[in-house]
Amino acid sequence: MGFRWVYVLLVLAAVAAAETSVKIVVSFPAYDKILREAFPDAEVILLTKNATGDPHAYQLTVADLELLYSLTDRDVIVSSMHAPFELKIAELAEEGKIKAKLIDVTKLQSYLTWDGELVKLEREHHHEHHGHEGHEEEHEGVNMHDHGLYPVNVFKLVQAVSEAAGLQPSPHFVEKLRQLNATYGEKFGGRAVAVTPAAQYLLHWLGYRDIVVFIKEPGLPPTPQDLQKALQYAREGAPVVAAVVRGEALRVVDQFRQKAEEAGIQPRIIIADFSKDYIATLEEAAKEIAALQSAPQTAARDSAPQAAVRTDAPQTAAAAEAAQGIVGVVVLIAILAVAAALLLLRRKKK
Repeated sequence: MGFRWVYVLLVLAAVAAAETSVKIVVSFPAYDKILREAFPDAEVILLTKNATGDPHAYQLTVADLELLYSLTDRDVIVSSMHAPFELKIAELAEEGKIKAKLIDVTKLQSYLTWDGELVKLEREHHHEHHGHEGHEEEHEGVNMHDHGLYPVNVFKLVQAVSEAAGLQPSPHFVEKLRQLNATYGEKFGGRAVAVTPAAQYLLHWLGYRDIVVFIKEPGLPPTPQDLQKALQYAREGAPVVAAVVRGEALRVVDQFRQKAEEAGIQPRIIIADFSKDYIATLEEAAKEIAALQSAPQTAARDSAPQAAVRTDAPQTAAAAEAAQGIVGVVVLIAILAVAAALLLLRRKKK
């Protein structure tokens, strides 16, 4: 009987803990993967988990609104503040209908321009936006499709959530991210191809500065200039990387591979699938790109002595043949000299 009461109390305690655990609501992937790993004790909820098609066109459901209204001031909403449904959430928060703290990531993060310049957004993100297209026009020339993957921004986001929710991030997550940043951050350079927009952030973190982005906007074809440049870089052996957070992004990878094959190129495309996890995927992608970067250098070192041997061999053979020819001429002259001397000696005797 006593054991049953202990069991019941443990169950009730677990239920109470679950009900009082901090909720972190995010709009888009891969913020959910990042924050779930950074705050394993929190309940991380992805609003657009069941979205079909473009998640920017997602509309809040009755269940979503019930969830948002049930949040307390201990909970946190992480928003990129540009999709219509995100702006609706911001309005409800301003009206006091949503009690959770709202974190606008555009005020925290740095963004890349398509030319590779790291910038902060100048305008405040409030309710003057009207849909995804208006948002893109407002930030024309800026890659807004980072999906939270850029490690430099991840540190800022984790700190902001920690302060807002009163939670301590996982020491393992923070330390591992620091290790990866120290090992791979800014360690490479040169040309690279970002098949998807998010890949530009991954490559920039690694140190690449001459990056061509194959597809700048989901659903739109590449420009002729971007296509030509991407194929040129791939032909030269530059890293070709796709960072994806949803399954449909893989269609862009297939599109690039088809264009490359039509041009007679067989590219090795490194796919970083952040729909699974963040730290493990980041590490695996960095290792693959590092191996690809070092392979041509290693091959060049290994082939250098062989090339010297191959280059020197014909010269040595030619020299030997020349030496043999000279010896032969000397021997012939010596033989003729001896024969002439003998003939002259015979004539004197006669």
